Amino acid sequence: MQHSSEFNDIIMSLDELIAACGAERGWVLALIEENIIEYDVPEKQQFTGSQLATVRRASRLSRDFEASIPAIGLILELLDEVEQLRQYKRQQEAATHSVYTIEVDFQQK
Repeated sequence: MQHSSEFNDIIMSLDELIAACGAERGWVLALIEENIIEYDVPEKQQFTGSQLATVRRASRLSRDFEASIPAIGLILELLDEVEQLRQYKRQQEAATHSVYTIEVDFQQK
């Protein structure tokens, strides 16, 4: 396992990824075939910590819900969408709270 200066992340081989997540090789290969995870550096078949996190998350979904590989892909996609929507909502709320209203009362005497 090495560190990447370009990604500021760890870089690992397929075997290192499999060992780090504790999954079976065939199961991880099925995630790759289903495009749930992709090689971050395709020509070297290397992965980053982000893919490791995705494999671990997929493993929990498989274990907790007995989800198939295609179902895991869909669930992860929907969870990412929900997180994006929550982030958008937080940004909108922050923008709304940062706008100040000043009331000025002009009375002519």
